[in-house]
Amino acid sequence: MIQEKVKVLANTKLTPACWRLTLDNRSKISLKIKPGQFINLRITESMDPLFRRPFSVFRPLLLNSAEKGLEIVYKVVGRGTRKMTTLLPNDEVDILGPCGNGFWFEDNREGYVLLGGGVGAAALYMLGEEIAKSQKGNLHVFLGGETKEALILVNEFKTLKSNLHISTDDGTFGFRGVITDLFRKSIEQGEIPPGSVVYACGPEPMYGALRPICEKYGFPAQISIERRMACGMGICLSCICKVRKEQVNKFRDLLHSHIQFGDDDDFGYALTCLDGPIFYLDEVILNE
Repeated sequence: MIQEKVKVLANTKLTPACWRLTLDNRSKISLKIKPGQFINLRITESMDPLFRRPFSVFRPLLLNSAEKGLEIVYKVVGRGTRKMTTLLPNDEVDILGPCGNGFWFEDNREGYVLLGGGVGAAALYMLGEEIAKSQKGNLHVFLGGETKEALILVNEFKTLKSNLHISTDDGTFGFRGVITDLFRKSIEQGEIPPGSVVYACGPEPMYGALRPICEKYGFPAQISIERRMACGMGICLSCICKVRKEQVNKFRDLLHSHIQFGDDDDFGYALTCLDGPIFYLDEVILNE
């Protein structure tokens, strides 16, 4: 893990609530970061805000032949992210990363499905690039937002060799309804190949709606879990995620995880910062 102070290159407003922050990162983070991993960012030397903020990396950038950069997309949800909107070019921030485990690429699949709900779309772009370049199977990208104005990164995802599906809750653009309803409709219409794998990032209600769809059609799904973090390194234990013991045993080597189970319990607790933020959907007990 690398810690470094880097300069802000740009801080651009994408929607009324979402911004894109471009960082001049001359360390090795941009070379090591994998899809689904995150960086922990401190925006000031003062004690306000006290803790770093975790952000999935939208994409690494090649700025020129000698330098690398990183881009993150963030949504203003509180005091810390509101303060981030005041960052200007040449301001310095302190980043720590790469943090956590990224997505596991499942080879030899008929199709690959990315589901990005709201700002969650940003965590999927790097993976989409890798899948598109690999040409291993059909890539389907689903982007959802409450309104047309709330959609982000549509033009960026259009550059990928993929089938792009868009939904808005109010019907102002694309399919009218939530993204999981559009996904279900696409399956029923035969657009999604059997044996596809799903990668998703969005709010937990989206995961709750996604689970029965994946169970019905036999699609394995990986999801990015969001939790409040104080340290991002497994010290503070503030980012626990409740998991199913039976399912975790299918996907993980418990000897090399930080997951704890009681002797008689069929559930346990994982650390999102170290065991995640990527989990298989079947592992996670949602809304707890």
